Amino acid sequence: MPTRRGFMTFWGDSMSEARGLLSLRRRIWADCEIELLEPLRVGAGKDQTSPIDLPILRDSRGRPVIPGSTLKGFFRSYLSRLLLAYKISGSSLIEVDGIKVGLEPCIDSISEKIDAKKLEDLCLIDRMFGYSGRDLSLSSLIKFTEASPVDTVDALSRTHVSLNRERDAAERGALVKVEAVKEYEKSPTRFRFTIIFDELSDPQFSGANNLFMLLLKLLHKGLEEFIGGWRSRGYGRVRMKLIGIRVADVKDLFEGNVKEVNLADMLGR
Repeated sequence: MPTRRGFMTFWGDSMSEARGLLSLRRRIWADCEIELLEPLRVGAGKDQTSPIDLPILRDSRGRPVIPGSTLKGFFRSYLSRLLLAYKISGSSLIEVDGIKVGLEPCIDSISEKIDAKKLEDLCLIDRMFGYSGRDLSLSSLIKFTEASPVDTVDALSRTHVSLNRERDAAERGALVKVEAVKEYEKSPTRFRFTIIFDELSDPQFSGANNLFMLLLKLLHKGLEEFIGGWRSRGYGRVRMKLIGIRVADVKDLFEGNVKEVNLADMLGR
């Protein structure tokens, strides 16, 4: 049966396993912006009624959007690959501008094929993004809102040759019409979203807390990466950056007080 306290749900064999687990220290909102450097394709699947074979995903108002699940998947994969590469180089600790993140005993249960039996078995990425296994389940500390356009955005359509995945070659005579959000050089197409992180006071989650601070640092400097689909065909290159931080401790949450802070304050400098 699940144990539910505070803001999270924990599945385990007993209450004793959840000692201090759900002790919330503070909630952090990180407001971020995405600038398109190439057309962006986040698809809604094939539409038999549309002249576009693969339309983009839109909200109820008809605006192109990037779902939170796409952003969560990107950041989980990005951090996992980054930390695993660092660990493979022979390091057991990564330190950036005073932010220390331990890389032991494991980084990501999915990549490292680890089946956690108890809380102590969880890998670093699991503690931040959540875990679901046969014997243990932990809800995510980090959440992502949908990314919505800042201004009116335009869509474009392109016709591509369809690929045969078995032969890894062009399908003769088969074309597919793809829709994407258009990028502009002089007046960039921008989307905004918010990352919400629940910082826990339990020592077993200090690594996840530090990893989130490292993520804020990376976003503050700016990330140039690829998101969405069709990335190998000239879609999805974006620049992401942090534009604002808000925090609230438990008392503030009860009183409805949310404070704006800068990154230096967050890092205690």
